[in-house]
Amino acid sequence: MNFRKPIFAAAILLATALTATATDDAPKTPAKPALEPHPVTRAFYVSGVTTEEQVKKITEAISKLSSVTAVSEMTPSSGYVRVAFDTHKIASHLIAQTITDQGPYTVTIKFQVPEYKDNAEKLDALFAKVSQQRHVKIEPTDKEKGDFTLTYLPIRPDPNDPRKVGFNYGHLGHPIHDPPPKGLGLTYKQIEPPGGAAGKKGKGKKS
Repeated sequence: MNFRKPIFAAAILLATALTATATDDAPKTPAKPALEPHPVTRAFYVSGVTTEEQVKKITEAISKLSSVTAVSEMTPSSGYVRVAFDTHKIASHLIAQTITDQGPYTVTIKFQVPEYKDNAEKLDALFAKVSQQRHVKIEPTDKEKGDFTLTYLPIRPDPNDPRKVGFNYGHLGHPIHDPPPKGLGLTYKQIEPPGGAAGKKGKGKKS
């Protein structure tokens, strides 16, 4: 009598059962928790806008982005546009890229670190790292006051993750403002145009 076939079949069944049990018992990687909403209203300085037609084109393009709830204060002479959006949904760089996609415009933000002089070496190293990794250019406008201008450079956004590519405020805010050892524990503030809803959580309709 040939016992090999029943023994071989039993071995296969046992191996299959053990594999299934091992798979069921294997630790599962927990799903990454979704970020809490973080709506803000921020100004983007825009150079090169001279007509109402350009204003309309830029405003309409920004309004189509995910989480944008308001676009305001842009005129042919204002020099900036104020946008209400969720930084945990899209990176600020996506807004800047959307603007430059409409024409030969330059988009910047302005920020201040008042303690710059006493921490110049560490901050310069941070600025160099952020500039290289996040496709921006950071230049001083007044080192005595700690004033800087960040220029958004061209990026190719990732349609699957609108926060993945380019610069978002936390790339500077956290390493500068967070307490040690995570950050430097310094003051970081974005310089906004006068008036409007600077720095407030953005609510309202798209304009």
